[in-house]
Amino acid sequence: MSQAIKESIVSENSSFNFWQKLLRRSIPIASAAMPVAGVAIALSVSVILPSKASTISSSGDTTNAPTFNRPQTEGFEGGTNPPTSLSSNGTAVPYYSQPFLVDTTGSYDIVGSQAFLGIQFLYQNSFNPTTPLVNLLSGNDPFPDEGTSGFSGLSLTANSQYFLVTTGFDNSNNSFGSFTNTIKGPGNITLVPEPSSTGSTVVFGIFASSLILKRKLKKLKSVN
Repeated sequence: MSQAIKESIVSENSSFNFWQKLLRRSIPIASAAMPVAGVAIALSVSVILPSKASTISSSGDTTNAPTFNRPQTEGFEGGTNPPTSLSSNGTAVPYYSQPFLVDTTGSYDIVGSQAFLGIQFLYQNSFNPTTPLVNLLSGNDPFPDEGTSGFSGLSLTANSQYFLVTTGFDNSNNSFGSFTNTIKGPGNITLVPEPSSTGSTVVFGIFASSLILKRKLKKLKSVN
């Protein structure tokens, strides 16, 4: 083999290793080694997986988020818990829904911090913004302590899906923004990614890995 060909192969391998390391910055969910012309090519598909822990935090922002007519709450509105009617104040408030699971039945706390007039709701099995009273377990309006909405001593069941909905009090500009939620409890807690986000990440990972592999195979073939 000529010196020029050897240098070409070394250069190609260095380039491939760079892109391979770049892809592996995400959490690998599948990998396979494929021998091609004596070179082991590792194909890695990456995706953001649900995190598991006895305490877990997540952050988001409801600015420009979808809106719904939220349920009425206790506190300033004087409603019941769980809510049984819709709010006349928050008829079109932005919201964010975070699905999650626990693997141990027990008592859990949710501590929420919002940079706005925040309210939270907890649903079980499913959440549909067009029918916000269905599957609703609890609502929390921290009035008068705005910006610290959350739940204490929630009785959650293992392997049952829950939806933590973070939203605002009314239709004003002070009812959306950034927030952080922390869930604590005796068992592992799994935050379930949004289906659309997961799908796009998987598609991107497969596309990028396939493109690199095709280029590598094509160049190795041309060298041989």
